[in-house]
Amino acid sequence: MSKKSIVYKNYQNPVQIKISEVNSFGQGIAYYEDSEIYVEGALEGEVLLVEIGEPFANGSKRRPGRILSFISKSKDRAENFNELEHPSLYAYGHMTYEATLRKKKQDIISAVKKAGLSSELVEDVHPCDISKPSRYKSIRHFSLENGRIINGFYKSRSHEVIEISSSKYEPAWFSEFASALCAKLTEQNISVYDEASCNGELRALYLRDTLEGKLCTLILSSKASDALKLSYLNTARQFGIDSVYINVNSDRGNRILGDTTYLVDGKETVELPLCGYRFAAGPHTFLQVNYPVACQLYEEAVSWCGEDKESVALDLCCGVGTMSLCLSPFFKEVFGLEIVEESIIAARNNARLNGVENVFFEVADITKACVPQHN
Repeated sequence: MSKKSIVYKNYQNPVQIKISEVNSFGQGIAYYEDSEIYVEGALEGEVLLVEIGEPFANGSKRRPGRILSFISKSKDRAENFNELEHPSLYAYGHMTYEATLRKKKQDIISAVKKAGLSSELVEDVHPCDISKPSRYKSIRHFSLENGRIINGFYKSRSHEVIEISSSKYEPAWFSEFASALCAKLTEQNISVYDEASCNGELRALYLRDTLEGKLCTLILSSKASDALKLSYLNTARQFGIDSVYINVNSDRGNRILGDTTYLVDGKETVELPLCGYRFAAGPHTFLQVNYPVACQLYEEAVSWCGEDKESVALDLCCGVGTMSLCLSPFFKEVFGLEIVEESIIAARNNARLNGVENVFFEVADITKACVPQHN
């Protein structure tokens, strides 16, 4: 039996509202009569004329609002956003950088209070050097626009691809390589994967820069044709990419990488220098995205752990062993536990790569595992 439709009020548009807060998705929230209005791209304190849409769900008080015009704007609004990027790609893309720092601190305070802890635990959010890239890994999606293959990011909370021709947050070669590849594949009339019909070849592009090496993985829905593989390989060589992979993901859904990955050209891994150690990075390797900030966080965590050469340290959910290796000089032994077998294999390889002998890694579910014994 279908649920009875609950009648809702149709407002005479436009409606004037004032934004009371901004949620973690970057939506401004206003309260109008008995409705909560969610407005994409609106900032706290702004007064707007909006068009109010139907409730998000039957009987819900939550409804979308579309900005028609501004009556007053927030001083935190970023009017000079990088014209090469769309602000809706980022939850707080409409804010100035300084405002995003304050917002993130408030988000952390809210989470701490929700956990029953004191907000005094929360320090100021440290800014990044935004004159340099801060994202050294990128996952970009393909789409078709006016007969042309484009590559970019999903618009916030959607699967609409916004083309990225340049991003100040990433190494320049990410966008340059992606654009060149799209042009080549458009010439070849390669099809783009469609989520509705599950037809088409091109799905996504995974890029990694370790500061010492470049890695790319082209994600397809089926085995690559020789012509497609050759165009991809030649373009990668033009950009001096060290590790060139293809991944096949024939599954429906949001998973990026499928089960089949093979090396097309170059080295199996590229090395990342981090906190005085070297880590091997491949297509499936989980590693930090913002290296300078990651180093600061690791150093802070190691400092908090202290030093005890007679004790054993546990690194739960250890990934590929980054924290384990950072802890190794300060403890007798370090045990890293991780449920993903590929990560444990990578962690052991990283320990060997760095000549660290007092760290031990095991595949384990941390909700069930005891500390493993080693010989």
